[in-house]
Amino acid sequence: MADNHKPTIKKASLVLALACIIFATVATILYKNHQIGPIGYSAPVVIGIVVAILSCAVLQRLFYPLLAKSGIDFSFGCRVSPKTYTVASGINADTPNALPQTDNTTSAVVQKLSYLEKYETRMEELERAKKERRTAIVSAIHDYTTYIMAEFLAKEALETLHENIEALAYGQPELYKPIRSREDNHIKSPALRHFAWNIGERLDIPLIDRAKFIKEIFPHELEGATIEYLSKNLRDSVTSKINIDVPENGDYRFDCMRNSADGKISPC
Repeated sequence: MADNHKPTIKKASLVLALACIIFATVATILYKNHQIGPIGYSAPVVIGIVVAILSCAVLQRLFYPLLAKSGIDFSFGCRVSPKTYTVASGINADTPNALPQTDNTTSAVVQKLSYLEKYETRMEELERAKKERRTAIVSAIHDYTTYIMAEFLAKEALETLHENIEALAYGQPELYKPIRSREDNHIKSPALRHFAWNIGERLDIPLIDRAKFIKEIFPHELEGATIEYLSKNLRDSVTSKINIDVPENGDYRFDCMRNSADGKISPC
């Protein structure tokens, strides 16, 4: 309560100190009126003023703590604005929401956690969708491989080729196994290059890795070709039994497979 009266207490102590100064000054002047000579008159006045000023400072320091402890209201009928009390008590009147809102804070924390849970759930959904699409692409490639390579490979060789495709799709080149096409129906380099480009494009595999794939799996058919040459000539305009099949708008299906499903016959 005493802190609320600090401004008025300071004013009161200043008034009392000034009263003392005025009293001392008037007393000095009255005293000097009975003296003769300017020097003898002015010196006591100057000394009296200096003493009065020092007394004012001392008296103000003396009166202030005494009046502060007394608890007397020196507002003299003047109202202190509510904002003064608010600031004195450490509360900002311009910020009504300064007080902590426990319920709202708890609700915000719970809502934030809910958002994070939704994020994790969404990321799991995206990862699951990515894996499902990858599986669907690999399955389509297996169907395509059987459809176009059956005429060039024996059953055992075709089975090994499917295993090699799995290794290609999931980044395991150390599992590649070499195979050889039929003696009576050799598959030539242009067809192998187009085959590697078609399946690699759907799996988003670099050209150099596609070249290594066919080079390691068909070493006999590609005996004279280097990996650098193969990687630069996977997609070309050379006529072969396997055509370049460019996927359209993210559609991983193959044209010849779609036509086959519709009952149409078209070269791959």
